[in-house]
Amino acid sequence: MFRNYFTLFHAAGELHETLARGTLTGVHSQEKNQLVLSFLSRAGEPLELTFFIRNPKTALFMRSGHHRKKKQSASLWHISEDDTVQSVAISPVDREITITLQSGLSIMLQLFATNSNAFLLEKRTVIDAFKNSTILKGTHLPEQQESSSIIEQLDSLADSLADFEELLQQHNGDIEHTVAALPGFDRKLQRELLTRLENHHPATALHSHFRTLLHELQNPHVQTGRNQDGAPEFSILHSPLNESLQHENILQGLAAYSIATLRHTGTAMQEPPLRSTLTERLKKIRKELQTINPDAVAAEAQKNEISGHLLIASLYLERTRPESITLTDIFSPESPPRTIPLQRELNLQQNAEHYFQKSSKGKGKIEGLLKRRKKLEVEAAELEAELAGMTAEEPSDARQRRKSTGSAAQKKTAERLPFKSIRISDTITLLIGKNAADNNTLTFKHARPNDIWLHARGTSGSHCVLKGASPDHSDAIQKAAAIAAWHSKAKHSGLVPVIYTLKKHVRRGRNLPPGQVVVEREKVLMVKPEKELP
Repeated sequence: MFRNYFTLFHAAGELHETLARGTLTGVHSQEKNQLVLSFLSRAGEPLELTFFIRNPKTALFMRSGHHRKKKQSASLWHISEDDTVQSVAISPVDREITITLQSGLSIMLQLFATNSNAFLLEKRTVIDAFKNSTILKGTHLPEQQESSSIIEQLDSLADSLADFEELLQQHNGDIEHTVAALPGFDRKLQRELLTRLENHHPATALHSHFRTLLHELQNPHVQTGRNQDGAPEFSILHSPLNESLQHENILQGLAAYSIATLRHTGTAMQEPPLRSTLTERLKKIRKELQTINPDAVAAEAQKNEISGHLLIASLYLERTRPESITLTDIFSPESPPRTIPLQRELNLQQNAEHYFQKSSKGKGKIEGLLKRRKKLEVEAAELEAELAGMTAEEPSDARQRRKSTGSAAQKKTAERLPFKSIRISDTITLLIGKNAADNNTLTFKHARPNDIWLHARGTSGSHCVLKGASPDHSDAIQKAAAIAAWHSKAKHSGLVPVIYTLKKHVRRGRNLPPGQVVVEREKVLMVKPEKELP
């Protein structure tokens, strides 16, 4: 998904925030089919935007610093040094990102799968091109026709079932052709929508799955992972990838994915040993967490205790078979008779004592399992934070950082996060602020406009941000509200009012201290505080 329209749409917005009012300091190439644009942000930070031409596995990524080689590096295009960047924007109807400069020139990056290219333009006339420059110089790119943007067209279809049904009728009810006609939906997104549809073919079902998928595309859950063959993957959808690592924004995710891909394909240095070690440890932790099931142990202990009681109540019965006995379940008379395995060498009373011992032993394990699970979850979070911090670094950068800071400093990465995370479902996560300052950071730096924001009403407590959910996810909001109530000073009350709204309706108040905000369009839920999910 690293090259689809929606990823690039968000990337262009982040590039504008990063580069606008900064300066373009040079354009060069030092690898085949790679164009590098060097910038200084308006704060003076050196940045490089690497653009991959005709590479099916990568598109672009940004990193800090200037890394131009002294040898085998060629300057490209005659542009004035320190030309100010006015804006970065994506075409409303195609995968073209344009960087507009104060001099009147612009750089267009065409991010097509097999025919990518980069142009230096004066208005719509090509002054130079990265590929086929001799042929393309002087040509005039077609003017963009005035029409609804991809986003506007999709929003219109999402808001109107009638319009969606009309599109379906235009394709004679053919589901695949209808999905293929959705603006901006490449083959991977088409397959994703058809997979979610499964065998549900009514127009209402297709429209519902389309709306959900569009919501995910417009509110990206940026993550990298690996497929079954170990190759890197990138996604902005809410379904978790294998070995998923979450990233704060699109540019960070693209950098992580691009570097991992270059390493995987052998065009960059191999993964540092430390990263491999951490990744392997994280795999083992996740595998062990899957085996820890205190509820199953508690159920087995209860079953053994009942078996012991049934045997004690049946000591007067004649034992007809040495290996088992079938008894009426006096604790559940409506249930069928229960067959209890026996040890041949023990009598019924001794077998009952054996079951009581097994029950006691099982109950004793539960507390240890809960502590072990909590410890592993904390360690997994620390490893994920450390890996996320390493992901966007070049191998040399990572080695230098480890030499200067050491592993102890790396482990503090997770501690510095302004929130803790609770998984509500496979696709929905709740972020919980730790204190007033962290509440402020969580709400105004980590939350996106359409995330669900929650807070206990009329009392101090944590800001909570529900990612991956829309206002339609009432069950997830209810669970999140119960947890938000627990993380407030009203957590010992029987019922607590919790407000929720979209984060875009939360704003800073004038002269308010950190953590205090002004909330609009809120709704209220009365919930019982819950420390953990049921």
